Amino acid sequence: MRRQCTVLSLLLVLASAGCGIQETLIVELEDLVVAEVHVQIGGAFLGGNRVMAFLHRTLGYSVPGARVVITRGGTASVELQEADEDACRQERPKNRTRGTCYLASQQAADEFQPGEQLELTIELTQGRTLRSATTIPGEFTLTGIEDGSRCLLPPDTALTVQWSRSNGTWAYVSETLIVGLESSLSGTVASTNEADSLWLLGLSLSASDTTIVFPREFGIFQRFDLDAEIAAQLQKGLTPGSQASVTVTAANRNYANWARGGNFNPSGRVSIPSVTGDGTGVFGATVTRTFEMVVDPDSSGAAYELPACPTS
Repeated sequence: MRRQCTVLSLLLVLASAGCGIQETLIVELEDLVVAEVHVQIGGAFLGGNRVMAFLHRTLGYSVPGARVVITRGGTASVELQEADEDACRQERPKNRTRGTCYLASQQAADEFQPGEQLELTIELTQGRTLRSATTIPGEFTLTGIEDGSRCLLPPDTALTVQWSRSNGTWAYVSETLIVGLESSLSGTVASTNEADSLWLLGLSLSASDTTIVFPREFGIFQRFDLDAEIAAQLQKGLTPGSQASVTVTAANRNYANWARGGNFNPSGRVSIPSVTGDGTGVFGATVTRTFEMVVDPDSSGAAYELPACPTS
């Protein structure tokens, strides 16, 4: 029997004679298991692939003791192991409910490849089962930039970031973390601390949209929240001494249908699940490519010995 929570709502109805009649309305809410399972390929700065599952209930309970198995190509199977909840935190907003984290070992995760077809089976301790299937987006590369590389960008210069198409992709998610911009604009030495960092999001909402201009096309949803001087600078480029990391992520249909947050609603405001059986959730997959760029604080170019970013 599914765990249920009964919510009582007391309604007061006043009769014309002044009599009070109390009526009780009973609403039953199902306490479903929600499985958020993600296969993340690439991201050279992230230390390898990540294969994780975050299991929780709609009423906020953890889901320990589950058996989470992902089968690759109908043959090799990987069983995820229960881990500390914080191991899944970096992938989730801080205000989300508590739950149970399951991870594949790093060795097993690094064997997953772009384009693979995957099947998911989750066996719960109560004998119930959740199932799903997904396909990892296809391989893609950044044009003129090696994955995980660093390059030197001139001040006040835009960089057109291009990449090849990834088969099976429904949306591309581009992100950048810029460090040192605010302090550089204020005339102080560019800082690398977290307080002087700026995270910006860029989106490409079709499989054929494979170009974005850095930095002016990042943060279009955040532009009205930015300081006017910073917003104006982003239209030109970065300042001397600042630096930025850029990631381009190809997301498959399951991921795009489920992911919601702020202005990131690629397929509407209501999440569409891809997990069936005795629960709900998502089985999504992404492929990420990333690089870093720095702006030399020395006008002679002596501070960094790096190849030039492909700005032309």
